Amino acid sequence: MGFLAISSNISMAEKTFNVGVSPSLINLGDVEMDSTELVNFYIITPSEEDLLVKLEPFRANLDFFKNPQHQLLITNFSEEDVTSWVKILENPVLLEINNEPLGGSSGTIKGSREISFLLEIPKDAEPGLHLVNINPIPTTPSGGADAVGTRVVAITSENILFNVVGEALRDGKILDVELGKYIGNRLEIKTYFKNTGTVTITARADQKIYKDSVVLKEFSSSVEEIKPEEIKTIKSYINVENLDYGEYQIKTLVDFTTGNTSLSSSVVLIGPVSVPEEETLIPIWLIVLILILLILIIIYRRMK
Repeated sequence: MGFLAISSNISMAEKTFNVGVSPSLINLGDVEMDSTELVNFYIITPSEEDLLVKLEPFRANLDFFKNPQHQLLITNFSEEDVTSWVKILENPVLLEINNEPLGGSSGTIKGSREISFLLEIPKDAEPGLHLVNINPIPTTPSGGADAVGTRVVAITSENILFNVVGEALRDGKILDVELGKYIGNRLEIKTYFKNTGTVTITARADQKIYKDSVVLKEFSSSVEEIKPEEIKTIKSYINVENLDYGEYQIKTLVDFTTGNTSLSSSVVLIGPVSVPEEETLIPIWLIVLILILLILIIIYRRMK
């Protein structure tokens, strides 16, 4: 139930609004598809004035699993976006200063308020572990010049963890790697990757290009989101400067956090295909007109 620390070099003229949550993590355990859960937590503050707090669900990322306590949970984690499943019953809410301790908390808590929301799990939800965050964004009730945008804000997010019953599998395979188009001196490399699991994953392609077993260049793609059974074209780009035309080997490794898969491919680099300039065509009517003029000139000269 801690708050983010504020640096000591903040001007004394600035006000700091701290809003935290209690507890910071709610684990709902197993939930069924096509069901609804009522969830409650508290927002709390040590601030000395009332705050209007807007609650914003946002998509969680894999940083949550960097905590040693949560590392093992990632093995059946679904990365599908579940923010639309959160239905907050009242939003925004007024967090009033009441100086009433929350449970066994110390007197540093000046205000607290219970928040309720519905978690609506759809019938087509992916199985496996899901995570959604809720951010309590504070403003002053008066708004206007007192808006918190001109002040220092520290917030702690609420983490909601739940497991949709079913077989959760994170897996995928590379179907093929081929050359794409040239963009200046960069060549597009297209990696066709299929999500063979049952949950949404994010994946990145890391690649090396070889010549006679010597690594010449290394390059990577951006991170792509891939749904179950979806085939995604993961694009990366290699700078072809200092590479002669000819045959090379590319080693591709696609990493999806909980596993990876690789493929070795042979490719032939050729020069960019130059598009010939469009030939200027003389209109037929102009050719006919020129022929008529030539005939008239010849006839005129013979008549003289």
